[in-house]
Amino acid sequence: MTTPSARSLFWRLVRECGSSPWRILAAAAAILCLGALRLGLTWVVKEWAEGALVTGDAASVRRLLGLGVAFIGVAVFAVFASRYLLASLNQRLVERLRGQALDRLVAVGLSASRAHPRGEIVSRVLNDAGTLTEFLSTILKRLAGSLLLALGAIGMMFYLDFGLALTTCVLVPVVGVLLSLLGGVIRRRSSSAQKQIGSLTATLSEQLHGLSTIKAFQTESHESRRFSAQNALYRSRILSAEAFSSLLITSVWLTTGLGLLAIVFFGSQSVFSHRMSPGSLLAFCLYAGQTVEPLRRLSEVHGLLQRSLASAARVFEIIDLPFVEKDGSLPLPEGPLSLSVEALSFRHRSDQPLFEGLSFSLSPNQSAALVAQSGGGKSTLAQLLVRFLEPRQGRILLDGLDVSGLRLSDLRRAVCVVEQEPFLFSGPLLDNLRYGSFDSPIETVRQAVTLAGLDPLVASFPLGLHEPLLESARNLSGGQKQRIALVRAILRNPRLLVLDEATSALDSDAEEAIFDRLAPWLQNRTVLVLAHRLSTIARSPRILLLKDGLIAADGSLDSLLASSPHFSSLFAAQIAARAERPRLRSVS
Repeated sequence: MTTPSARSLFWRLVRECGSSPWRILAAAAAILCLGALRLGLTWVVKEWAEGALVTGDAASVRRLLGLGVAFIGVAVFAVFASRYLLASLNQRLVERLRGQALDRLVAVGLSASRAHPRGEIVSRVLNDAGTLTEFLSTILKRLAGSLLLALGAIGMMFYLDFGLALTTCVLVPVVGVLLSLLGGVIRRRSSSAQKQIGSLTATLSEQLHGLSTIKAFQTESHESRRFSAQNALYRSRILSAEAFSSLLITSVWLTTGLGLLAIVFFGSQSVFSHRMSPGSLLAFCLYAGQTVEPLRRLSEVHGLLQRSLASAARVFEIIDLPFVEKDGSLPLPEGPLSLSVEALSFRHRSDQPLFEGLSFSLSPNQSAALVAQSGGGKSTLAQLLVRFLEPRQGRILLDGLDVSGLRLSDLRRAVCVVEQEPFLFSGPLLDNLRYGSFDSPIETVRQAVTLAGLDPLVASFPLGLHEPLLESARNLSGGQKQRIALVRAILRNPRLLVLDEATSALDSDAEEAIFDRLAPWLQNRTVLVLAHRLSTIARSPRILLLKDGLIAADGSLDSLLASSPHFSSLFAAQIAARAERPRLRSVS
């Protein structure tokens, strides 16, 4: 993916802000009003210094004070309105970008969304997007507002003394050169710092997820050193960016400070030669200050803007992720489903084929088990069925229709895969049970809970179905999580059910009890059981043996034990390993 230019990033951010045009116009009006009032107050000071202060006219003093009070009153309102509106616009921008990023993440294929570590994605969506909360205030208030104030002040300076104002304008190109030279450096170094905070977030997320492994293997010091090294690298990169930003600011301060001293010197000469009144010089210096201060702020704005553009590039990279899932247009007819896999080929890596011409079929409402050694492709086949992955060659057909042409909503409504390690969300147990079937009546949920043997767990909770689960369901066992996943599948009521080691965390007796209760429900749908445990597949009337990417044997359990040496050796080794497992001896 090509790196976008600073200009394209800037205008893209501006377009994203265009979703609230009236707020932008109102904020801009408040900022313009505030700038005009500041110019007006400076002119009031000039009138006071040259008129009322010299003549001693009390009425003129009261008139100028009243005018000043009115200006200040309007300015207070303008400050409040501009700050609130800019904060609202900034938060809406960040909310919009975060929403677009999440929408893209859930729309792309799994391979694209998993191209970045989870912590890195979290950092981009939260940290980098959060950096943009100052974008609009930087553009409208600090940049546009300050520049408009500067232009107005420059106009008044030319009105007061053309020659002195022309001399002052020499500062502008000098500041422009400084911004041009250092701006690109600041952006590159800010981008490097943002990348490092993404890596740091990814490391922290990984360490929190694997905390039990860290403690079990006593690697706390190793992980602390790993985190500290990345943390120190982030500090180094952020300070490097800050060093160049500080260099830019101090350079502009030096330039504008010398410029102000030059104004005072040459202006004093004009007063001494009577070409300019003291009041006019005072007003000129005040206007010069209103010109120089925006130039100083421009250096700060430029640094902030470059950091914002660096963050925006990382957020837009997520929003622009390629490989959005391609939806089909064919509806899936109602009724029992048949499944056909025809000459399917797939490989995760180009040099390691997984399936090479895999073919088999299931009749409507037929149950079958597909067995293979670990790593034989069972879970990959499940992902191909619901189009999380796409085959290199061959087809998967449901009722004779290629799944690649089906509407994804129809496909994933009809096919439900129950995974070995289901993901559970923090929140009430009931919400997890009804996940994807949120309108399921409570009585239907209770029936599904009974079928999955989850009643004892629900009864043990003080709040029953409304008991909150911890993050990643840390307060549940593996078997309880798998029962919850089965309840989800029952409520989903699919026409093709794929059980991918879905009961592997249950003992054989508990597994048998669940399948006994589910038997009437399973008879009304096509079922494919993916497993390598004998107790799991023994109940299936038909067993498919997957070996080297092909169906090596097909038949009942007894026939395969009698006719397939590989099948017999596969389960003979499993039974022997279980029988030969050494018993733990108690230590007296």
